[in-house]
Amino acid sequence: MEASTVDVAVIGAGLAGIAFARFYLDTHPDSNLVVLEKDGHIGGVWSAARVFDDFWVQSPLRMTSFSDVVLEIPKGAPNLHDTFEAKYVTEYLENYVDNHVYNGRSLRSRIQLNAAVHRAEKSRSGWILHFEGPTLKTLQCKMLAVAAGLTSSPVMPDISPSPAWSAPVLHHRDFGPNSSAILASSSPYKYITVLGGGKSAADMVYTAIKAKKKVNWIIRKSGEGPGIFMNPAASGRYKNNAEAGATQKATFLIPSGFRAMPDWALNLHQYESKRGDLESKLFAADNRYKAWANYRGREDALPGFRELEPKASFFWNSGPVGMIQHDDFWDLVSQEVNIYRSDRFNTKADALVLDDGTEVTTDIVLCGTGWKSAYTFLSSEQICDLGLPHDPSEDSEEERQSWGSSMKSADRSILEQYPILGDPPDHCKQIGRSNLTPARLYNGIAPLRDGTILFLGRARVSNNFLGAEAQAIWATAYWDKHVIIPPFEQAQREVAYMNAFSRRRYPSRGVDGINFHTDLMWYTDHLVNDAGLTSHRKEWWEDPEAPCLASDFKDCKDEYIAKYSAEKIK
Repeated sequence: MEASTVDVAVIGAGLAGIAFARFYLDTHPDSNLVVLEKDGHIGGVWSAARVFDDFWVQSPLRMTSFSDVVLEIPKGAPNLHDTFEAKYVTEYLENYVDNHVYNGRSLRSRIQLNAAVHRAEKSRSGWILHFEGPTLKTLQCKMLAVAAGLTSSPVMPDISPSPAWSAPVLHHRDFGPNSSAILASSSPYKYITVLGGGKSAADMVYTAIKAKKKVNWIIRKSGEGPGIFMNPAASGRYKNNAEAGATQKATFLIPSGFRAMPDWALNLHQYESKRGDLESKLFAADNRYKAWANYRGREDALPGFRELEPKASFFWNSGPVGMIQHDDFWDLVSQEVNIYRSDRFNTKADALVLDDGTEVTTDIVLCGTGWKSAYTFLSSEQICDLGLPHDPSEDSEEERQSWGSSMKSADRSILEQYPILGDPPDHCKQIGRSNLTPARLYNGIAPLRDGTILFLGRARVSNNFLGAEAQAIWATAYWDKHVIIPPFEQAQREVAYMNAFSRRRYPSRGVDGINFHTDLMWYTDHLVNDAGLTSHRKEWWEDPEAPCLASDFKDCKDEYIAKYSAEKIK
């Protein structure tokens, strides 16, 4: 079969894929760019197939959009501390791909839905993608941006079904399109059991309570445990707590791999005599959010409510992090939800049977049990060659030694500067396979030995809109050769430091080496500045108390075009 040929192919039409396609076409409107999306809708976690009633955004309005188009919600729409229903993000993204037009073709017209890539083959001129459509198809591209894989493969619990067990088991991914039928008063599902300790589980618990269902909430004893649930309320100039956290002031004491810490703050880290003062500041948020939920003293709470108190830490990012957007959430959960902890699940005809023999009446199981990252279209050899996490035994002896030496050197440097990172609490359990290498991607995006492929959205920050836009800018500059990765040995040292820092800073969730959760401001600044741009350094750059916002990037397209067009003329 002869393959169609394009300049650029993007796998995935979630935030990362849309952001990259838009910025690349903004600066290369004549480019032949195609986006392949395996689902039937654009938007990833925000797609029309995944949203449901009581599913709200976790970031405030000023941080929930791309920079060039403001997201507006209707007057009178439910709003709590500038958070709002997720359906408005879905509408925003649908309009976004319609309204961005390049050479007479909209962004939507460049997106092929229901196009699941099952094999990516390297060719002399780029890549050949084999994907499923109405018929099997093949596409050849010069450059490939992978913007999928993090929320595509759900983690499902291990439930041992008895012959009489017939209750459906659905992941959060599939709850949206089925939610109306499940939650209807006439549905056969009166007893709903939710598995998982994070925000997606909490959302399904809440929406089931509001539908007048009998709700059970089960969280594993092992693993991360219950999530850290934040109070969105803020004061002063901030509309939401997330804005207050996205400031220089809020990050002065937090170790970062992307900016130098002020001397006065570094002194707190390096002197044992100041350790108590340091910890009281770093862990203040953990204590504040626990006090707000009042797990141990809430009036009329059911006995199991205490099981929701997290051991996880916001500073260590050692558990799921979420924001509670409903004023009645804690009262309803504490008084109406039966909460259990169990690692294993057996079944009877109408119940889950827990570790201790407790029988939990269940008509349907809803799983907020997370995702596993997977690039199923790449072979194990490709994964190794591209620097994605793989078994170290697949490396040559020389590679194992050079990477091992670089990681050890980086680790020593990090612990000398930030001794606290060498002493994480016992509850910081590694999530992911620690026996694999970290992701050896420059800036969490680019393989060191292949410039024709990039991985977008793989490196994680606390706000996906801002992260996606900054990565899109850097990726475009990289492919335009305005960003040059240094020679291999230097690049290896930089990547090893990034990987080691992620593993030390986030001992639970940083095992893949590219978790930058609390580095939103400094990681995105690093990327855009590396691309040669500075217009994003707006109020937050001069004022330590000003938050970084989606609008910060609004001038970057014009700055990019002006800067690099002028260079061409010279």
